[in-house]
Amino acid sequence: MAPPSRLVACWRATTPRGRWVGLLAALLVAAGAYARYPVVVGVGLCLLGLLVAELVAVLRPYAVALRRRVEPTVVVRNDPCHGVLRVASRRRRGLARLEAAELVDGRLVPVRLPESTSAEEVDVTYDVPTPRRGVLRVGPLLVRRHGIAGLATHSAEVGEVVDVRVLPRRIPVTRMLTGARRAAIGTADSLDIGGTDLVGLHEYTQGDDLRRLHWATSARSGTLMVRDDAEPAEPHVCVLLDDRWGSYPTEQHADLFEEAVELAAALCRVTVQGGHPLQFRVVSGRFEVDSPGSPSGLPRAEGTEIEHLLAEIGTVERAGPGVHGSRAADIVVAVSGSHASESELDLFLGDAPRRVLLSLDPRPLVTSGQSSDLLVLRGGTSHNLADQWDVAVDA
Repeated sequence: MAPPSRLVACWRATTPRGRWVGLLAALLVAAGAYARYPVVVGVGLCLLGLLVAELVAVLRPYAVALRRRVEPTVVVRNDPCHGVLRVASRRRRGLARLEAAELVDGRLVPVRLPESTSAEEVDVTYDVPTPRRGVLRVGPLLVRRHGIAGLATHSAEVGEVVDVRVLPRRIPVTRMLTGARRAAIGTADSLDIGGTDLVGLHEYTQGDDLRRLHWATSARSGTLMVRDDAEPAEPHVCVLLDDRWGSYPTEQHADLFEEAVELAAALCRVTVQGGHPLQFRVVSGRFEVDSPGSPSGLPRAEGTEIEHLLAEIGTVERAGPGVHGSRAADIVVAVSGSHASESELDLFLGDAPRRVLLSLDPRPLVTSGQSSDLLVLRGGTSHNLADQWDVAVDA
């Protein structure tokens, strides 16, 4: 007699059609035996045999080995992300067919498996959709084996859950405003002369400009040392993202906030890539990240931290006291929605020499305006505001 666990597995693997066929087969066998009709008994036994054969086919151990990986695990929204499923050993047609689907953010993405093959290993590549910013949970891979008559089916999970971080889209912001000129000692005093400040030294790495070698220190240490020079008028940037729910029109809230995140990410990226000091803040005061800049042009870990933060950030309905522009920044840029109060945002921008407000407005009456020392740019999309920003920088 079969163990109870096997009987339970067979019952779970039997489809509703298979249960009806099994019931019909039992009735035909019983009725044929009672009435002494061997043909009816034979039909019932054939149906019962087909059901048993499909159960055996779907419940037997898999004859193939499946290994799955997802790459890359950090991707820009709507950019390609792929899953690679390695099918090892041979797979031939039989009483059961094999299907696979990847669970991506709660939705099943079909994976087309190869037909019968004699190859030892076959790689199957399929697309993992990245339609939204954030962390996508990819997996596990669901593998289903079902009989050709639909009488039995069995599902199994393959692989672990992989988190794919989806970054905001890349908006083409190409330049940053120039900063206020500082004295060489780092004070806020104004200078009218050119030149650069020596702010540090680092060991030579491949790609450094040989013209910036500091020969005196290199001779003393026996190691090539390169100057870390900073422009006295280097921009010190503070980017403020308005993360308050009420700042964006309700009917287009999700789309406009997405545009705001993309624009803030573009401003942070152009600042970090230029090696300038950056402070990223949200108006609610929940998050603050400081990137000290990189005079050598080498990437900073804080820049990656800001990108990962912007991949997951959302709005809040009730904000705290908020955060005001930093005194150390000479350029403060706020990204907000059309429902935000400009007078209130003016307080958040602080008293920086250069202050800019980028407002996401689906139907702006005026695209740009200058109020005292505050430059206001309005547009319906992040691309439109990025174009206006570049024009304002060149002006």
